[in-house]
Amino acid sequence: MRSENRLIVALDLYDGQRAIDIAGEIREEIFAIKVNWPIVMANGSGIIKELSRIAPVLCDFKIADIPNTNRLITKKAREEGSWGIISHAFTGSDSLGAVVQESNGKMKVFSVVTMSHPGYREFMEPLSEKMIDASMRSGVDGFIVPGNNYSTIERVKKSAGKLLLVATGIGAQGGNAGLAIRAGADYIIVGRSIYEAENPMAAARAINQEIFSEIA
Repeated sequence: MRSENRLIVALDLYDGQRAIDIAGEIREEIFAIKVNWPIVMANGSGIIKELSRIAPVLCDFKIADIPNTNRLITKKAREEGSWGIISHAFTGSDSLGAVVQESNGKMKVFSVVTMSHPGYREFMEPLSEKMIDASMRSGVDGFIVPGNNYSTIERVKKSAGKLLLVATGIGAQGGNAGLAIRAGADYIIVGRSIYEAENPMAAARAINQEIFSEIA
């Protein structure tokens, strides 16, 4: 892994061994691995620890529950060695604050205040700025932003200051990694364009070329 890597591979798979194989193959091209509920439900929370041996793991659990439930989920992710965790902000400062508190300074906490699919505009977009403010008061480390909506990345960047921005929606959802970095994203998440590729290594390298063209 190069220290300047900005690519996070999303392994939204059921097959844990395939995920481990792909991660191992492209480990030099990635900063971290994102896991979601499908791979954890199919393989148990221990898959987090297994993948952590290859690269840092970001748990994309999009936690959205009462504070106690959020705390329990966060604690398990931390115990399995997760580098970071993703939580929704719309459930309020007490629920998000529980995630931050339980992370105990050992995991990065990323708040979801926008999303990469069109439906988020129905309810989330009108309250996005309020959720950003509440997230910052709760002590999050950064935000999840839509990598297929560059103006939104720029808007969140202005409010977030030095907090980290992680962009989703690259590739299969139409976003371009280089343009997302130019708009202000710090890290890029890519899933299907890599793990469904005939040659995952070549796919990861191509995305890194887009990224490095903007940060070189």
